[in-house]
Amino acid sequence: MKNKTILACILALCMTFSLAACGSSDSSSTEAATTEAVTETAAATEAEETTEAEATTEAEETTEAETPAETEAATEAVTETAAEAENGSEAAEAAGSYVNFDDMCFYINGIKYTLGVSTLQDLIDDGVPFEEDDLANAGNNVNSNYQSSGFKIELGEYWTAQVYVLNDSDSGKAASECYINEVYLPVHTDETQDILTFDFPTDMTMEELTANAGEPDDSSHYDGDNGYYSDTYEYIKESETYYSDSEYTFEFTKGELTYITITYIP
Repeated sequence: MKNKTILACILALCMTFSLAACGSSDSSSTEAATTEAVTETAAATEAEETTEAEATTEAEETTEAETPAETEAATEAVTETAAEAENGSEAAEAAGSYVNFDDMCFYINGIKYTLGVSTLQDLIDDGVPFEEDDLANAGNNVNSNYQSSGFKIELGEYWTAQVYVLNDSDSGKAASECYINEVYLPVHTDETQDILTFDFPTDMTMEELTANAGEPDDSSHYDGDNGYYSDTYEYIKESETYYSDSEYTFEFTKGELTYITITYIP
């Protein structure tokens, strides 16, 4: 733009000199016209430059004003996305798997007990409703590397669950001092109880179990008389100490969950 303006000024001057050569009588008027043209051209140039400068400044100010806001918005969007992903991950983790060999637990009256950690005495101290005859045997000796017989927990009329303890030490000790290594629950499909619970529903179907925990490590199907049939699903983790396994065992009778056994073997 500046180059075009300078060229216009040069042409105007050339025209002035040419006119002066043709006649001195028009010299004064020509000079005045030329001066006026140069003045107007300079003014136009200055105005043009001012306009461009103002436009450039305004654009820079706008950019400077908008950039922090845009950056902040982008940062907030990324933060929100990360938070949503984390929350989704936490939710998924909280839901958990029905089969968890890292935390083999059960609950009695809302209190959590962990296989391989909680002792029979812990349950006794918490007032777990054991049958009186079994409770009387809590002081009995359990030989080294042996599992005890079951201690029955009363859930309702003619309905009991059982827990077993394991002595994995090098010498015998009282059952009460041993940790719980197995819990067994027969599920009554026509009754409910809220004394013994797990981190999974006791009325789930086989499809719900496999959808959550995946296909079992072992399974079996049995067909009996009069339309009776059962399916047993076993999830297994090999023991590191004994020639045995830790297991989650679910037995379904005609599609309904009827027996649950969780066993911990170190």
